[in-house]
Amino acid sequence: MATSDKRPYVLEVRSTDLTAGSMVLLDNPSELFVRIILDQGAKFETEVERQSKTMSWNEEFLLFGNSLSTMSLSIVQNITGCTKSQGSPMGCVEVALCTLLDRSAGNQFVALQLTSTVPEDVQSITGVIWVKLGEHGNHLLDSILEMEVLDEKTITDDAHRNKPERVSNLASTQDNRFVIFRAHSDPKYAISKIENAVRPTDYIHPNQPGTKKTRIKRFGDLSSLQHAISNLTDNRHPPYLLHLGVSQHIRFKCLGDLCDLDDAITNQNEAAELIDDWHREKHLYLTNLSISQQTRFERLGSLSDLDNAIFNQTRAIEFMDDIHRNKPGCLSNLGASLCARFERLGNLSDLEHAILNIKKAVDLTDYKDITKPSYLSNLASSQGVHFHSFGDLSFLDNAISNQEKAVKLTEDGHPSKPEYFSNLANHRNARFQNFGYLSDLEHAILNAEKAVELTDDEHPSRPRHLLNLSTSQGTRFHHLGNLFDLENAIANQEKAVELLDDGHSNKPHYLATLGMIQTIRFHRLGYLSDLENAIANQEKAVDLTNDGHPAKLIYVESLGKSQLTRFERIGNLSDLDNAIVNIQKAVQLTDGAHPNQSMYHGHLGQCQTTRFKRLGNLSDLENAFSNQEKAIELTNQENPSRPALLSNLGSSQITRFRRLGNHVDLENAIWNHAKALDLVDDGHPSKPGCLSNLGIAKAIRFEHLGLLSDLESAISDIAKAVELTDDDHPEKPTYLLNLGSSQGQHFTSHGDLSYLEHAISNQKMAAELTNDGHPSKPQIHGCLSISQKIRFQHSGSICDLEDSISNVKKAAKLTGDDNPRKTSYLLQLGAVQKIRFELLGELADHEACISSFKAATQLTAAYPRQALMAARQWAKISYSNGDLVSALEAYRNALELLPKVAWLGLDTSSRQNCLLEEQSEKLGTFAATCAVRLGRLEEAVELLDLGQSILWQQALSLRSDLEILRQEQPKLAEELERVGRQLDAENFSSSAFSFVESTVGHGQRGTQDVGKERRNLVIVWESLVERVRQLPQFEYFLKTVPFHQLRHSASTLGQVVIINASGYGVDALTFNATGPIRHVSLPGIDLEKLDKLSGNILREWPANASAFQRRNYVMRFLKPALRAVWNNILIPIFHDIGISLVNTTVLPQRRIWWYPTGPLTLIPIHAAGSGRTIDVSRLVVSSYVSRLRYLFEAHPTLSSNGNQKLLIVSLPKTPGQSNLPQTTEEVNRVIQIFCSSGWSEENIISFHGSDATVDCVLGALDSCSWLHLACHGFHDPHLGMKSAFVLNDGHLELCAITSKKVSNGKFAFLSACQAASGLKNLPGEALHLAAGLQFAGFPSIIATMWNICDNDALKVADHTYRYLFRNGLQQLDPSDAATALNRAILCFREDPSITLDQWAPFVHLGI
Repeated sequence: MATSDKRPYVLEVRSTDLTAGSMVLLDNPSELFVRIILDQGAKFETEVERQSKTMSWNEEFLLFGNSLSTMSLSIVQNITGCTKSQGSPMGCVEVALCTLLDRSAGNQFVALQLTSTVPEDVQSITGVIWVKLGEHGNHLLDSILEMEVLDEKTITDDAHRNKPERVSNLASTQDNRFVIFRAHSDPKYAISKIENAVRPTDYIHPNQPGTKKTRIKRFGDLSSLQHAISNLTDNRHPPYLLHLGVSQHIRFKCLGDLCDLDDAITNQNEAAELIDDWHREKHLYLTNLSISQQTRFERLGSLSDLDNAIFNQTRAIEFMDDIHRNKPGCLSNLGASLCARFERLGNLSDLEHAILNIKKAVDLTDYKDITKPSYLSNLASSQGVHFHSFGDLSFLDNAISNQEKAVKLTEDGHPSKPEYFSNLANHRNARFQNFGYLSDLEHAILNAEKAVELTDDEHPSRPRHLLNLSTSQGTRFHHLGNLFDLENAIANQEKAVELLDDGHSNKPHYLATLGMIQTIRFHRLGYLSDLENAIANQEKAVDLTNDGHPAKLIYVESLGKSQLTRFERIGNLSDLDNAIVNIQKAVQLTDGAHPNQSMYHGHLGQCQTTRFKRLGNLSDLENAFSNQEKAIELTNQENPSRPALLSNLGSSQITRFRRLGNHVDLENAIWNHAKALDLVDDGHPSKPGCLSNLGIAKAIRFEHLGLLSDLESAISDIAKAVELTDDDHPEKPTYLLNLGSSQGQHFTSHGDLSYLEHAISNQKMAAELTNDGHPSKPQIHGCLSISQKIRFQHSGSICDLEDSISNVKKAAKLTGDDNPRKTSYLLQLGAVQKIRFELLGELADHEACISSFKAATQLTAAYPRQALMAARQWAKISYSNGDLVSALEAYRNALELLPKVAWLGLDTSSRQNCLLEEQSEKLGTFAATCAVRLGRLEEAVELLDLGQSILWQQALSLRSDLEILRQEQPKLAEELERVGRQLDAENFSSSAFSFVESTVGHGQRGTQDVGKERRNLVIVWESLVERVRQLPQFEYFLKTVPFHQLRHSASTLGQVVIINASGYGVDALTFNATGPIRHVSLPGIDLEKLDKLSGNILREWPANASAFQRRNYVMRFLKPALRAVWNNILIPIFHDIGISLVNTTVLPQRRIWWYPTGPLTLIPIHAAGSGRTIDVSRLVVSSYVSRLRYLFEAHPTLSSNGNQKLLIVSLPKTPGQSNLPQTTEEVNRVIQIFCSSGWSEENIISFHGSDATVDCVLGALDSCSWLHLACHGFHDPHLGMKSAFVLNDGHLELCAITSKKVSNGKFAFLSACQAASGLKNLPGEALHLAAGLQFAGFPSIIATMWNICDNDALKVADHTYRYLFRNGLQQLDPSDAATALNRAILCFREDPSITLDQWAPFVHLGI
């Protein structure tokens, strides 16, 4: 009941008339008195009178209540030797004050019928009691003073037997006066009187003072009260200690002094200990003690106080049976305490017992009982807690139902009615937040408004009701966008904060909520003051909250989100870092059952994506994905926050697509944005954002796939977003910018000038609506610059070009070097400066252009793909203007960026696509040409090697020899080796680490995406490599191998011949183990001609051709290509290195490792010749190498010893394939050659026909040193890692072969088709079966470039092995394999029927 509703009433108790049956109650004479209880609280008692038929008291009592107050009057038997409180009520009547007041009209006494309150077998009291009730009018203070005088007169004599009761009554009266008038002297005077009652009385008086709780807002000087309490004597007795403790509790509630609360608990605890368990009111002592302990827990958060409160509440209940009138209240209090402990510790049994106890309180209470609504409300609160903790909708529905009952059972004037309305609003709001029923939100606001309306400003609950109303209004704004709701929400929240002092336990919550709403208004109106005020309020909320308090996480997370917002507005990185730290703390300290965990994960993912965009650290992006997927996983389909979570995930997928280029990310992003849009109603404030995000994603897909429908749909979506957004909305410039960009794309692709004009207009409007300090201002300038450049290119207006340069300069200047976006602005700047240089010819523009591209390339924060693009432009313009030094520097930068673009963390397909898009091999050949032109021949070799076989380079780095590092840093070496093994295990797997769809509800994989595991491992790997490079003498760890080391790969008996074919020209570099590199210029041929020749060889190959078709192919395509290579490339090379072109019968002895580039890798150089009797095979022994480092690293493997085994596989019949009957004879001859040389049959592992399964062959690879495969093989022209040997039960794919690490590999003969056939578009990557077996550990390999006949393979293999074993087993040397193949081919060609296309495909690779 609100204090302001109380009125003074005077109750006169005149007499009782008892029936005859009530005259004899006991054998001994009895005394009776009347007990008056008002509203279950204030208690008054008359004097004791001897039992008689008519008993007169004629006493008056001053009551404080209202028309709804209920009063009970009981006739109580006073038992000799017991306290009055132990007296047994014999008859009772209850009456409402308003009823009694009406019946007492005219100053008449009213007869109230007494009802027996004892069992039937016990003599009871019946009859009537005569009372009269009247209002005291305007003389309340005088009446109180009169009562005080009366009481004071009564207590002047210390020996008076009723002195304690009179002192207690006087204290209660003065306490009431303090409540009504807030008079400063009354509380201290009241408590001092209680102390007087305690001090002189040294026995347990049969009466006990009543208790009353008082709560006020403002107080005066109460120092004398504390002084009075400090003067307590040691004469301490239970009833008065209890009352004193309650009064001290009251003063704590008034002033907040913890000493009062501690003293109250001490006194009440002592009272409870002193009172015997058999005492009938023991439960009162325990209950009051538990209330004080609960209060201290709420103030300080000490679990021991809460545990003690629960313990004492439980004991109090044990002293009451179910018919005890106080039982329901104690059960309800116990339930509330258990619920509080659950919220602190999370023990489900506490919450379940809380609900059970409060349910029992409800069940024990009749619907007419005035306490029933309070128990229903408590029950609803505990059920609400259960829902918020575990998400069971039935609990929330029951909570709403019970709260509605509480409201319905409570009349409008009842002081608890506002509380019940407010609670009902909270439950309704919760159901809306989780399931989106708009009717719930509307009812929540109505209920919250009613709660505020029924509560005046002085009421301590008003701030809470304002808070609840503000929260619901803020929610409605969020979902409907009415600014009026937002303004009202902030106004109500500000009022609530003003009504609370800083010491109030709820002040942090109110501050945090105010900060959250102010942040929302910032997002809507863009006023920076709102954001600054929000952060200030949230910081204060955090500072005012103890670390152990569960709400601190919420405040910290809200602060983090506001810090993210300020970063997005101002761009201070410290805000972003602080935001991530704060939100991460909230995530780490909550589990999956926490109702806010989904929100925390979502916000953390948003922060991490933002930091990735700012700094480019891939670990941030991977962590963002993980958190955003987790957020969606924890959110049900009906949750209103789900669209925002889906949209954020889609934006992150777009970000990763731009960084890594995987198209699955783009498709998933579009799906998630579309789903988010579908879930949002037309009037929802987030609708424009969803439309814009979806439009952006579609526009990006148009860039990559060129579907006009995507672009038109994008423009439509973003235009609608602009249309739905007011000009003063902070997001309006962003939508205008996005619309302009899409319109510019449309013009570029279809030439409609109106689109370009609209684009520039929208972008200019975006610039006008955005302050210079806004983080998005650079992006607006950058986009406007692009559009102006395009219009210049269309119209030729120099003004557009100047404006374009001016705007992109502003964009670059406004962007810090640690921001990846700066790269794109510098790229744009370089491009427009290049245009102006080409237009005007000013040298300053040329220099500025190179400077811009160079800065973009070398920016530490740059995204690798953009940096590579800048390096290309830098190199191209430098070379075209004759600045070879600058061009060479640019190409070196580009080559070093390639592995970052085709990042090891990507799956094989994505890396291959990256290299294809970037034309990786051309970078190396261009760089080599520049170095050759400058005379830097060694550097040319190094750079060329750096640009070849990027995928194999990455794979080999994972298998690097760490022995030297292990000697210096054993722990670091061990960690690097461990991570390397994990990555290497499935580095080229086509399934385990390939990206697949990762959307929610659409090809869902979520956090199960194994690609994420790989990417995270690569991030760890890279950090470990950087640590190694910080060590002395390890600066070049896993970097380019210097030429002086590479050249040792060449034998003293042979030479390496590099043929570098680039768009700048064709050159040859030759060298051996010693001496300088020799350069041979080859002006007679160019890259275009070589592309045509190699293309003819590949395109025109006749599959399943007849003899005639094959001869036609050889004559028209193969021989002309080989003749051109002979005349324009090989003759100049042979002349330079001193090889005679005269035909001779002497077998060739000189060894050459051919290192072709580009289209030359697809041409069999060893078969080139004049077309008559002379060709390469008759002059030199040929081997091929795709990278010098392979030779450099193969020597240690080749020289290793150990037990050697031969693995031999043959499949004359293969399911689904043509028969290869000669493979049986082929392997039999090979086995016979091995055995006849002394090779033990125990060291031969043979799989023939159906025994040759994928698992068997893969398993045997681990232990073999020599390998001979006679089976079908094929090359996948699109995805090299899918190339395979065809075995009896399936394909032994290249990706599976690369998972092997053969420790003692020597030689492999791949008697299968296309085993050394590379990708046409990426020939320099050598993605073929032979290279895979080299990688697995076989340093010397014979393979085939195209299809072969099994009969031809039989003959070549037979001759090859006979040559290898010519000197017996002891002299067996796999490095002789190239010579053995040469001799075998020469022998094979002695048959005049053998054509060029039959022997030319056989090649040797490696040592």
